Amino acid sequence: MSVSTTGTRTVVRAGVGTRLFVWGLFPVLGAGAGVLLSLAPGWATRLPDWVHALPMMPGAEQIALLAGLQGVVLTSILAAVGLAAGLLLALTAHGEMVAVEVSPRGAVLTSSERREEYAREDIGAIFVDGHDLVLLDTRTAELGRWRTDHPERRLREAFVAHGHPWNEGDPYADEFRRWADGMPELDGHAQSLLRSRRTALKEKDAEDAAELREELAAVGILVREEGHRQYWRRARPCVEGTKDERGNENGFLSVDGGDTDQGGAHGTR
Repeated sequence: MSVSTTGTRTVVRAGVGTRLFVWGLFPVLGAGAGVLLSLAPGWATRLPDWVHALPMMPGAEQIALLAGLQGVVLTSILAAVGLAAGLLLALTAHGEMVAVEVSPRGAVLTSSERREEYAREDIGAIFVDGHDLVLLDTRTAELGRWRTDHPERRLREAFVAHGHPWNEGDPYADEFRRWADGMPELDGHAQSLLRSRRTALKEKDAEDAAELREELAAVGILVREEGHRQYWRRARPCVEGTKDERGNENGFLSVDGGDTDQGGAHGTR
């Protein structure tokens, strides 16, 4: 973990030690797994006969054939395959690392595939939800949600130091309600999105669930889950025809987020 403060900005990012650990550990583990896999047929020939008789086990003849392929060439090939797999995992992990830059003017969050800037006047609340850093706008809608493994304390110190509205948990957690299919408070489009998201959660499709969360947020519905159960709330009511912080016509009126009541704040639902 690295925290650097330069002038009027603070940056929280993965430190050099973390990066070296990721790029060193995964390739070594992958290569080691390949070597062990190359030795597995030889070990399998020493198993008792009743093990070879199990339905999921290959027969003794097939195992003996595989054991006959053992040698430097096979070990080298499997070690190289494992090394490549480890490098791919390291590349994926490195790409998911998020740098958080905070200043009095706002916040900039950056990963290898994404970069977003959030102006201070647009931010109404900031908190950590599980492994996610969440930014809400002044009408309590979601500005951004970023998966990060940075310690909550480091993030809190960075945002508080520059006058941002940090919260210990979601300040609007008490407004979330359990979703039930067909609730009259939600229109057909929102119900359809929530049904699709329920399916994504059951199938453990995190990417689809995240996309559906964004689609719900676009229509003013915030959602969170507890297992397969979903909870929802609306962004703050608004006056028709007003513009949001980006100047888009969306029917929402910004309200002052400076006097947010912290009394009902909770952690992750």
